[in-house]
Amino acid sequence: MTAAMEEMFETIIKQVNDKSEHRVFIRDWVGPYHGKVLQLETEKGAFHIRLHRKGTITLHQGVYPSPDVIYRSSTDTFMKLFTGQTTFRELMKTWDLIIIGAGHESVPLGQLFVRILQSG
Repeated sequence: MTAAMEEMFETIIKQVNDKSEHRVFIRDWVGPYHGKVLQLETEKGAFHIRLHRKGTITLHQGVYPSPDVIYRSSTDTFMKLFTGQTTFRELMKTWDLIIIGAGHESVPLGQLFVRILQSG
């Protein structure tokens, strides 16, 4: 993971963990499960985000043994996606983003990013 991606995710995680409305969103998303794991794989390596039942998020380096979903793409493509320069749909059409597993988790993930951007 590049320094820019790590900084971006740390900012997102801090905002989620600091704001109760974001924690409620995460709790609702996780539902009755113990948590969810979203893994991102790039040419620079892999990392994963753990969504916890209590409504918090943590960031971890490395591969998780059985994530709910894996997003595989280049670092540049992920940065374009997370900064709103492109969409999941466009990247999947061109095969610049490969989603393995529970791809439906992309919907609440996108909603979370929009909530965070709108709340500042």
